[in-house]
Amino acid sequence: MKGKHLLFLLVVAWIAGCVDDPVDSPYPDFTREYFPLKIGSYIIYQVDSIVFDDAPGGNKQDTNRFQLKEEIAGAELAEQGDSVFIIHRFTREDENQPWVLSDVWTASTLGTEALRTEENLKFQKLSFPLKFGKRWEPTSYINPRTSVLIGTEFLEAYEDWEAKVLSFDKAGSIGNFNFPDSTVMVVDQTNMDDGTEKRYVHETYVRNIGLVARVDSILHSRCLELGDFGPCLGKPWIEHASKGYILSQVMIDYQ
Repeated sequence: MKGKHLLFLLVVAWIAGCVDDPVDSPYPDFTREYFPLKIGSYIIYQVDSIVFDDAPGGNKQDTNRFQLKEEIAGAELAEQGDSVFIIHRFTREDENQPWVLSDVWTASTLGTEALRTEENLKFQKLSFPLKFGKRWEPTSYINPRTSVLIGTEFLEAYEDWEAKVLSFDKAGSIGNFNFPDSTVMVVDQTNMDDGTEKRYVHETYVRNIGLVARVDSILHSRCLELGDFGPCLGKPWIEHASKGYILSQVMIDYQ
């Protein structure tokens, strides 16, 4: 019996030795393909925006239509030894005009986080590994009382954001592009509307391309200042917003 017991232990030890160590050989996370960072790659978007400013008896709306190009121009090492990628952002009115550099932003991946710094504000855009229903706090690096200038008005835009993956690894159409199954993901970075304030950031990502479409609305109702919500009830935001913006961007070209 002792001999059989010893043989059993030897067989178990041999089988255990044939199994890969999950720590030494982690399963590759292919969901990171939704946030590719490659020097020389770029995406061009068609952008439409409306900026609202307070005005007596209603609101003032400033509409704008332009093209935006985001290009990963280079990379540098951060203190932790991770690569931080430099994003050059160019704008132009249309394809007949030259590109003009407007901003320099950065992006990186740190552990399970996909990070993007926009106008000195760091957003956690995605949280790996990604899956349907995944949630995270995209503004965890931002003070919720931070005010941003929109038009001529300041707004506290980043309180109580919660991101959620709405659909994952689906097929989809963006502008003139059609993408096959298992390549498209849709995310809400925030989705709040109580009739007096609206915070809505809806994004679509494609594997090995990145962000391909975005709808973004940060709005305050003029009825907050009036102290009377009667004139605003049942009306669309474009009629009763006093400050904030509505923005839409859709990819029209990429490399």
